[in-house]
Amino acid sequence: MEFTLNQQAINLAALFFVRGGFSMESGLHYGEVQALHVLKEAKAVVPGQINARDAMCAFCSLYRGPIFRNADGLMVQCPDCGPYRLDPASQRSWRLDDEWLIRRLRGALDIAPLSAVSPIVDGVWDIGRYKKRPVVLARRIDLVERHGLRIFHGTEPRTQSWVITPRPLGRLTQDPLEGTATWWHLEDRFALHGVALRLLRDDPDVLVDSKGRDIPVAVHGPFSSDFAWVHLEGWPHGPIQLTEAQSRLFAVLWEYRHQAESAEFLMKHAGLASDKPMDVFKVKSANRGDPLYEGPIQAYEQLVSRQRRLGLYQLAVVQSNV
Repeated sequence: MEFTLNQQAINLAALFFVRGGFSMESGLHYGEVQALHVLKEAKAVVPGQINARDAMCAFCSLYRGPIFRNADGLMVQCPDCGPYRLDPASQRSWRLDDEWLIRRLRGALDIAPLSAVSPIVDGVWDIGRYKKRPVVLARRIDLVERHGLRIFHGTEPRTQSWVITPRPLGRLTQDPLEGTATWWHLEDRFALHGVALRLLRDDPDVLVDSKGRDIPVAVHGPFSSDFAWVHLEGWPHGPIQLTEAQSRLFAVLWEYRHQAESAEFLMKHAGLASDKPMDVFKVKSANRGDPLYEGPIQAYEQLVSRQRRLGLYQLAVVQSNV
């Protein structure tokens, strides 16, 4: 199964959340390193202290060797494998900022900002109310099972709660909270978009905006599966809804994204009568300043590269998240 970059980022965030402490960057595979960049941009992770004295051997992983500098730069002297060049990633470690996750989950669920966050036990929090039901966040589902009496039937009863945890590492044959609470897997019910989290419907291809509208998630780069919506990085007003003509044009641009094409070719394949792609994005003077109309033209300006002298158009390089 192929994950988008944002899906990999929320999966990595969930993994870090389960661990609680710091994880070495050198232990991440390539996809996770790319996902870590997304988490760093979202300010979701906190760096650990760098050890400048010694490092674990990258070859045998059995010994730590002193770090020294020579003409080739920083080196590590493993007592068994000998000297080798230091990989800076072997000195860097990261952990998820728990407070960041709590803030983003509260924002995704539109929990009142003045309501308090209450630690219940170590690794378990009451983060507020969603649809008048308590929301419990926990590092692992076994913590909820172990402390269930205190969580659900303590001094503050929390029956029929929403319980959010990362997916369990082992396979469970049944929902351990069935009848007591509604269990949500963090990675399956929330999507990372920019620096924010958004709640997904039961359909994993649909998210919910602050107005309660269903919005398809990004599938083709920044576009939804039907190209009716675009998730534009840096656009402060949320996902952008496109007109039918705009979505048809972006669909053709996506299909031929690996090569530049003429305006005539693009408009013909999109089934549009206009002469140039820009024609379907023009904003009437009465609608200027309205994000509903300014959003699509902003998407066009940011995502479409134009070779004016040759009259060719092509999608600009977008994050390879498909």
